[in-house]
Amino acid sequence: MPISKLKVGDRIIVRNRELIPADAKLLSPSAQIDYSFVTGESRLVTKNESDFIYAGGRLSGIAAEFEIKEEVSQSYLTRLWNHDAFSEHNQSTIHSISDTVSKYFTFIVIGIAVAAGLFWLPRDISIAWNAFTAVLIIACPCALALSIPFTLGNALRLLGRSSFIAKNIETIEKLAKIDAIIFDKTGTLTNQGGESVIFHSLTDTSLSDKEMLQVKTLARQSTHPLSYRIYQSTAGRVFEPLMNYREEEGAGISGEIEGKKIHLGSREWLLSELGPFANGFKNPAGSSAYVAIDGRIRGRFEFKNSFRPGLQETITELEKDYSIALLSGDNDHERAQLEEFFGQDKDLFFEQSPGDKLAYIQRKQREGRNVLMIGDGLNDAGALKQSDVGVAISDDISAFSPACDAILIGKRLHNFSRFLNFSQSCIKIVYISFLLSFIYNVVGFFFSVQGLLSPLFAAVLMPLSSITVVSFATMATTLEAKRKEII
Repeated sequence: MPISKLKVGDRIIVRNRELIPADAKLLSPSAQIDYSFVTGESRLVTKNESDFIYAGGRLSGIAAEFEIKEEVSQSYLTRLWNHDAFSEHNQSTIHSISDTVSKYFTFIVIGIAVAAGLFWLPRDISIAWNAFTAVLIIACPCALALSIPFTLGNALRLLGRSSFIAKNIETIEKLAKIDAIIFDKTGTLTNQGGESVIFHSLTDTSLSDKEMLQVKTLARQSTHPLSYRIYQSTAGRVFEPLMNYREEEGAGISGEIEGKKIHLGSREWLLSELGPFANGFKNPAGSSAYVAIDGRIRGRFEFKNSFRPGLQETITELEKDYSIALLSGDNDHERAQLEEFFGQDKDLFFEQSPGDKLAYIQRKQREGRNVLMIGDGLNDAGALKQSDVGVAISDDISAFSPACDAILIGKRLHNFSRFLNFSQSCIKIVYISFLLSFIYNVVGFFFSVQGLLSPLFAAVLMPLSSITVVSFATMATTLEAKRKEII
């Protein structure tokens, strides 16, 4: 049955690793939902009977029954992607100035040429003709029109060489106006796939190398994301054979290796399997998987996000000139660490839905802020599009949001403040190019209206103005990029 034909009230069965096709209510007692496809958050979310489930979540564990609450076309993410933000288009200020000046420039030049010709006509028809034609030839808006594409086009190329790929030259202009920056967390500030696995012993003696390999052997049997990370992070060869393997989806796994009974799973599952026990068995703030051998708790694996190198320096540099905030779809188990990066006086919001992120940006824009959003998940699409500049950060150039204005390769996040400063410098170069063009035209007018330039000489000077401005724009942006260590 095509998902487009799902109706409100329909009941569906979703199996392990299948996506939930539409907003629905959970009818089964409980389910483990993986929202990484939508939010970028890798941790499983436990949902209970009657909980509302958004489309795009992936079921992890035993099959579950759902009741459709919204048709696919009316699901939460579909409504988000159909938001007005995706149809709004902002006009370039610099292009508007250039177009306006160029429009009036034509009438002004014709007026000056006619006035110069009429002034000299009673005195000398030859001078009148030279003045009239020389003004029309030498006064060319080409240099003015070329200032923008050559300056910002070269800036676009230079930024691309530094792994910041902007969609068009208008993006660079908008970057120069930014005064507020909003970060997503997972995949943006953290390394994708860079989550570290740390074992904490809860007994006097830690696991031996042999016992650690036995745990690795057990973890190898499960497709659960945390089991996979334990398997990947533990060096050495697995044991064979594994006996009496059992898995309770989303809760834990157990098996026997060389006569030892090993349990690996959540705190709650181990309590239900083995009963209560002491030795510091507490529920930590972040994700953990506990290990018991022969009925005795031995320790826990802690999974910590690895933040991108240079993050502290980057945020410290940005907060000098910009308002900084964090909007994360994850819970606040890493608030303390993030407060060390951002400070306690910054807006740090957790468990933010896609709509929450979009609404926050709209509120900042109503306050007069020019907002830049940096994110990576599909849930950031609305926020990226609503913001004045949306930057998708990615460690894979083929994986980015179509709503973004630019792509930043993750390993270059530490250079982001330089990219913003460079964009501001480029706008200054554009205005200097405008000024050079006007100076050229004023000097050209001065000699032309006096009849001191022949049409032939004016025709030679005219392209020189364009060459001068283009050369200046190209050289200035390149030198500025080197000065700011962009290239």
